[in-house]
This record gives sequence, C-alpha cells and structure tokens, in this order.
Amino acid sequence: MVESRDNMHILRPDLPPHIASGMSKDMVMFKTCAAMCVPLVLGVAAIGWNALWQILIAIGTVLVLHFVIQLWERTTERTITYSTPASPLVLAMIVGLSMPAASPYAVTVGVAALAMVVFKYLQGRLLYRKYVNPAAASKTILLAVLSIIVLFEDPLRVGMIFHPHHLRLDMISADGFADAVSFYKTDTMSAAQSLFLWKTHGWIGGASGVGVLITGVVASFWIKLKWRIPLSFLLVMTALAAGMGLITGGDAVSRIALHVFTGSVIFLAFFMATEPQSTPMPERAQILFGVVLAALTFLLQLAGVLGGSIIALVILNVFTPLFDRFGHRRAIGQKGGKHDA
Repeated sequence: MVESRDNMHILRPDLPPHIASGMSKDMVMFKTCAAMCVPLVLGVAAIGWNALWQILIAIGTVLVLHFVIQLWERTTERTITYSTPASPLVLAMIVGLSMPAASPYAVTVGVAALAMVVFKYLQGRLLYRKYVNPAAASKTILLAVLSIIVLFEDPLRVGMIFHPHHLRLDMISADGFADAVSFYKTDTMSAAQSLFLWKTHGWIGGASGVGVLITGVVASFWIKLKWRIPLSFLLVMTALAAGMGLITGGDAVSRIALHVFTGSVIFLAFFMATEPQSTPMPERAQILFGVVLAALTFLLQLAGVLGGSIIALVILNVFTPLFDRFGHRRAIGQKGGKHDA
C-alpha cells in the first residue's frame, strides 16, 4: 500500500525538510542558492571583486569534480549519486562564502575539493549518511593541517583558523575586548556599526551581519530550514555576549556585535548549522543542538579562536545521532517511553 504524503507526514513527524515541505530536493537546493545570492552580492559590494573570485573558484572546483565523478559513475555503470549539479552547487557556494577574501586561491581550491570528494561524495557513498557538514569539516581539517606544517614560515597565519593575532587577543577583560573590537572601526562607522552592517574582514558571506540575519529569517520560512537551530543558537550567543559585557563592565552592544554578527556565526547559523543530514531532526533536539553550539562557540571565541563556530559545528555533528535519540518521541508503551511500566 502506498501512503499519501499527508499520511506519511502524520506517521513520521521528523521527515527530512524537502519531503515534509512538499518540495523536491532540487527545488530546495535552488531556493537555497537563490537565498545565498544575497550575502554573495553584499560580500562583493563590501569586500571587492576578490570576494567574487573566491566564490567562482569554489564553484568551478566543485562543479568540475561533480562532472568527473558523474562521468566515472556512468562509465563504471554505478548508481549516479547526484543526477543534477544542484546539491554540489549549494556546497560550492557555502565553501566560497565561508572563506575570507584574503584566503590564498589554492586554499579555497583545496577546501572545495576536499568538501566535494571526501565529505560529500565518499561520506555519503560509504556511510550512507553525512555525519559532518561537508564544507565545515573540509575547511576545519584542511586549515588545521596547514596550521601545523612546520615547513611554512608562519603556519598559524597560513592556516588562519588559529591565527596568531587572534590567539593573543584578550577577549575577556573590558579593556582587552575594547582593543580587540576596535579592529572593525572605520572612518565612517564605529566597530559595532561595522559588525552589524558592513565589514570588510572575515567570511565573505557575513560582510553584512544584519543583511544575512534578514536573509536567513526569510529563508527559514521560504525554504523551511530547521529554524529552531539558528534561533536557539543566536539567542544563547546574544545572552552570553550581553552577560559577559555586564560582568566585565564593558560595552554589551559591542560584545553582541562581535560575538553574534561576525560572519563565522551569523552565516553559519542559517546556511551551515541547518544542513539536513548532519544536524538533528527532532524539534527538541534541534533546540538543544543550538544551545550547545552557542556555548561551545562562545568558549572558543573567548580563547581567541574567533572562527570557532565552525569547529564547534563539526564537533557537534559527530554527536547528532545522540541528539536525535534525545529528541525522539517514543510511542506509548514502547520500551523506554514515559508511559512504559
């Protein structure tokens, strides 16, 4: 007996978003790409043409590998993993938008290639599920490896993720934080205004914090993203930042601006932390995931790892099956359920 979509939704409340929403997977991918065009335009306008080159390099790398893999699958008569380039294109845009404009082009190629081949294709093919976000995992691992290659004159600077300048920052005391956030001050805007509205440093996709926030909120309804994750993540990040400002006697608004509206937080919240397979499906588990992601991200930021959200996301991705078990609703009478004798 073939169940109708309505009946499937009733019997399985934790269906993947593209099924529960009634949209095809390609339509979800198309809408996601369209939504990400907003931070793309804002990033290029704020940072310059180099930002566009970074994104185009990521897209070109991923699409070339997609067609090579597809050709190999056809030649060897294997099942085609991705019949259209829609899903790889989303991956490519996320990679490009999560890179700093100052990143060497070779690093962007490396992150894009690792994301497509290892963490998208092989992970899905061999494990039948994406346990970690492909873009986040590839960027974290490649940059961490680059950071420990002693052949480089300054490996931490090459790797960027543990940038030596950031690690020396005092992110806790009021005076230390004021010095750290002053980096974002411009001739026309205060540091907080720059972080909220228009910055030229950091992730391309987060050049305009408020712009990404508005886009993310609209996309949450339009694409039916897992909105509970970004909501709980950003609310807890805001509370932690404001609390730290009150405790240390510093500027709470600047704290919120830096901790919440940097590109590595605001862009990741909507376009990486909501990835369907590597994040929890049950509603309660999504809220808990966002809360823990915020706590871990905030601790990494205080330690001087300003892009720590991506590390926190990869760590929590590994534990997604446990989050799923926490939020799973057991049937009455099922062993372990609250009504079980």
